[in-house]
Amino acid sequence: MTDTVQPQVMASRPRESVFVAANAGSGKTSTLVKRVARLLLDGARPEAVLCVTYTKAGAAEMQRRLFQDLGDWAVAIDPVLTEALIEIEEGHRPLSRARALFARALETPGGLKIQTIHAFCEKLLRRFPLEAGVSPGFIVLEDAAAAEVSQRARDRVAELATLDPHGPVGRAYAHFSVRLDWAAFNTLFGEFESRRSAIAAYVDACETMGGFMLALWRAVGFARVGSSADVAAEAVRDTRWPAWKRAAAALDQGSGKTDKDLARALRAAGPTSDFRDLWAVFSTQAGAPRAKLGTNSVDASIRQWLIEEQARLGQTADRLKAARIAEDSVFAMTLAQAYGGAYAAAKAGRSALDFGDLIDLSRRLLTERVDAAWVLFKLDGGIDHILLDEAQDTAPEQWDILRALTEEFFVGLGAARPDRTVFAVGDEKQSIFSFQGARPERLAVETQAFERMAEDAQAGFSQVKLLESWRSTPEILSFVDQVFKPAEALAGLLPGVGQNVQPFPIRHITRRDPTGCVELWPLEVPISGDEPDVWAPVDSEPLTSANRRLATRIARSIAAMIARGDRVLDRETRQTRPCGAGDVLILVRRRQTLFEEIIRALKREGVPVAGADRLKLSAHGVFLDLVALARFACFPLDDLNLAALLRGPFCDIDEDSLYDLARGRPGRLWAALADRADERPAWRAGHDLLDWARTEGGRLAPFDFYGRFLGRLDGQGLSMRRRLLTRMGVEGEEALDAFLAQTLAVEGRGRRDLESFAAAMAASEIEIKREPEQASDRGGG
Repeated sequence: MTDTVQPQVMASRPRESVFVAANAGSGKTSTLVKRVARLLLDGARPEAVLCVTYTKAGAAEMQRRLFQDLGDWAVAIDPVLTEALIEIEEGHRPLSRARALFARALETPGGLKIQTIHAFCEKLLRRFPLEAGVSPGFIVLEDAAAAEVSQRARDRVAELATLDPHGPVGRAYAHFSVRLDWAAFNTLFGEFESRRSAIAAYVDACETMGGFMLALWRAVGFARVGSSADVAAEAVRDTRWPAWKRAAAALDQGSGKTDKDLARALRAAGPTSDFRDLWAVFSTQAGAPRAKLGTNSVDASIRQWLIEEQARLGQTADRLKAARIAEDSVFAMTLAQAYGGAYAAAKAGRSALDFGDLIDLSRRLLTERVDAAWVLFKLDGGIDHILLDEAQDTAPEQWDILRALTEEFFVGLGAARPDRTVFAVGDEKQSIFSFQGARPERLAVETQAFERMAEDAQAGFSQVKLLESWRSTPEILSFVDQVFKPAEALAGLLPGVGQNVQPFPIRHITRRDPTGCVELWPLEVPISGDEPDVWAPVDSEPLTSANRRLATRIARSIAAMIARGDRVLDRETRQTRPCGAGDVLILVRRRQTLFEEIIRALKREGVPVAGADRLKLSAHGVFLDLVALARFACFPLDDLNLAALLRGPFCDIDEDSLYDLARGRPGRLWAALADRADERPAWRAGHDLLDWARTEGGRLAPFDFYGRFLGRLDGQGLSMRRRLLTRMGVEGEEALDAFLAQTLAVEGRGRRDLESFAAAMAASEIEIKREPEQASDRGGG
């Protein structure tokens, strides 16, 4: 191995296992494609190569690039093909074999296995349904369908709590519905869903220890199940009230004001007091023990007693916190069990599995079930090479699956075959920590584990670092390296790595010209004394807020950069040209207030903007207008919903006109519109349109209803679709297409009437991911 060999070529060597640490912009996908191509050139069977990634888009991109290369090889003349093979091969360059690869890949039964981990697990379970204990005809719940099943399970838990409010589920539900707001309450159920396997395993493990309730109380230091009220009451009962009175009398003789205040507090407490009142005498408002109890003018024995009483009550305060933690944990576990049972029953009724089930059942099939050896034996002859993309986002359960699939590569007869390899590429720094339970530190752990297995089997193994970046300039990368040079900053990037597991070192090498810069702006801070606009919406940003000022500054800087004609390097021509709005990508930590303000500011400054990279469909104006239309068709007497429709893009009645219609009406808004429709053309057009929706909504299925509605023309010959998109802008078309696709999906799940359809859509949380390349000449956010 010489220094002249490019890292990508080293990583793609087909005869050894390789784990790659790749910086951002270092060509991870290109390396994966090169490795697959070299495996095929080396004689690997296409059907024996398994590439696992974590998104459908990633799998599609990898397959597109591979077939693009193989297709080019099939028709390239000898000099061009030789040049292409020189870039990836280190020795013999078989031109005839390279030309045949495209046909071999196309003719492979089932195609090349470039798929997501969930797709692989689904195929595995369909191949071995009896061994896995699943129905052979199971269906997989996509995100929207899983969300609907989850909502039904939550409704079932609420129903159980209502039927027996004093039972375990009823008390737990009441406890959290009071303690948590709506968002936190839903987040709690989301945690139950994502961790249901771990919760079930914990409950099963506690069965031998007296159940999870006793185990949770013991975990916080109690010998038996109790209650926080009992802990507090016991402390009050054990209080020696005569001693409190003696201390109060002694403090009255003290010379300091604090002595007198403490004496009054001691006298105010009594046997009927709550523990919080007792502890408040000896603690600060924050709940910490008071530093000083009595001045030196108070008898020393009394001051010593005060210290001892403070210590006793402080211990009780700590025990009370522990008891409350135990109570909350028991309530949470009770709800989790109820929800898990309801969720499992809802899925079983549809013979369905969600993505979490695919992973969990596959892991059990390959590692725990009695048929695991048989399944692995059947799989062993079908997979010779496994390639793992985005390894830093691989969860422990997924590593267990990959370990099970590859163990035979390095033991027994499998170790005698040098043509079986494992490849993984990832970057701990780019981990999405919340993604499917990812544990980024496992990349370093698994790298060293596979290296030991390869060494024991005397198989080839390499660790390769892709440090070169073609994405960022030296100024930016050197700045990043300096920011994370201190040990405490580095620890934030690589959490959880133990002393015996060394992470890949952090270093960036750029291959771009030094033409970049890093600007640091001063922080924008709120301006004190600003009076809020009492007539503005409660969630609107003040005109001088820090978020709005920063957004305006960003937008004006981009507008000035475009106006100056700052030069950028064109990807296609490799020549510099004046920059445009499409060359700007804006990154934010969270898609919250600042995010929305930046988009508004860009529009105010006349900078073309493609909008958000993720659209939350359930909060988009297109979604809200179309769902409101369905609600009106079902409930025309909902005045607020009707008013929103009249102001919306379909009717486009202005505020003054709506005020004239609604003010002083004797009854419902719909009746007022029907009676006065002929007074103004806009009222007549709005009434006729909505009357059609009310009439047709009762007989048409949702998709048919919306298809006909969007095709209706107004007085100027514009369709409702065009009116909607004119109001909503570029994002509106994508949101509309996604809404109609979701409408078909909801119909497919049996919601074929508008009322149940509207309820299902209103309860959905749908997010659309938009690619920056779709932005054309518009900046992306």
